[in-house]
Amino acid sequence: MGTRTTLVAALLLIVGVVVAMRYRSRSVVREGGIYSVEIGDGKFGVAKVLILEPGIVHVRTYAQRYSSRPASVDEASLTMGTIHDKEFGVGHLPLQPAGFSAWQPVLIKVVQVRADELDGYEEWKRAGGGVWN
Repeated sequence: MGTRTTLVAALLLIVGVVVAMRYRSRSVVREGGIYSVEIGDGKFGVAKVLILEPGIVHVRTYAQRYSSRPASVDEASLTMGTIHDKEFGVGHLPLQPAGFSAWQPVLIKVVQVRADELDGYEEWKRAGGGVWN
């Protein structure tokens, strides 16, 4: 193998590793992860992963909407709203991983999941609830 071929192979390997690391950092779903998500019509929202189970991503969505993807959010400013508001969140939504991925989630930060955020999950579990795609 010539010097030029070795150099090209090394460069391709480096580019491949950088791309893989970048993709992995955006695609790994983490409990406690707060993600910006696409909600349609060029708008973005925020979702928090509460629990990960095999084949299920349990999320909470918030009422806030953004015209561009937020790079950061203050968790204390996120609200649920109510069904009487124009925009509102959902306290617990069990999704198949493909359904969550369809939202094009981008991790903003990882925080602790609070016990009070799991009320809907516990109710879903007791009821033997289903999963959305």
